[in-house]
Amino acid sequence: MITKEQKQKIIYDLLAKNLPLDLLVEIKDHMEEQLEHKIDIEEKSFEAAYEEVKKSWEKDLRMVYAFRLPRKKITILHKKINHKTEKEILLKSLKYFLPFLAITLLLSLYSKELTQNIFLVVYSIIGISGIVTAFYFNNILKTAGQSEKRNISIYQRGSFLFYFGGLYVFIFNLVNFYERFDRFYRAISDLYFLDFKNFEFFPIFSTYIFVFFWLFGLFYFLNYRKTIKELQQKINLKL
Repeated sequence: MITKEQKQKIIYDLLAKNLPLDLLVEIKDHMEEQLEHKIDIEEKSFEAAYEEVKKSWEKDLRMVYAFRLPRKKITILHKKINHKTEKEILLKSLKYFLPFLAITLLLSLYSKELTQNIFLVVYSIIGISGIVTAFYFNNILKTAGQSEKRNISIYQRGSFLFYFGGLYVFIFNLVNFYERFDRFYRAISDLYFLDFKNFEFFPIFSTYIFVFFWLFGLFYFLNYRKTIKELQQKINLKL
């Protein structure tokens, strides 16, 4: 059986690894399971068992520099999970974004009004979701941009894109919507007819890029909210 003091030692050692709280708790639980097996079944002392467990985690918990700003050291395991998570959420975002991109580009060939209405509905949904989220989950959004102060979750930093993307959809897409859509439609028409004399790329870019950021951030935010609920149940996390 592991004592309270021994559990605190595990936590103290893991805190030195710059782990987000959700990953720290998960690793701690795995370590405790390993220790209980070695102590109860193999009848080893805590000290001997803990040395063996630390040895088994040595490779995963080795510190390396992360390829992101601010530049700091994180564990190899944390780095691997970040890459895996980013890849999974990127692919999931593209799964929904690419059909939206293809449909609106194709529709703009046939009906300006229908395409315009689709964009207006999508932008309105994004805007309303931002307002609702800010009202009901303000405490979660506040921590999303504070990963250096409170390192809560692997999903924390990405969740900020949900707020960032929604804000910029409002600024760049909903404000003066009809004027901005006309610029987008002219740019698309110039592109279709290969007329690059007065072609503008930015109206096309700004029409889509912040929608993608919002969608990418949305999946991070949903996972972050779920993780916070789990941490509140496990360790009584306070935001």
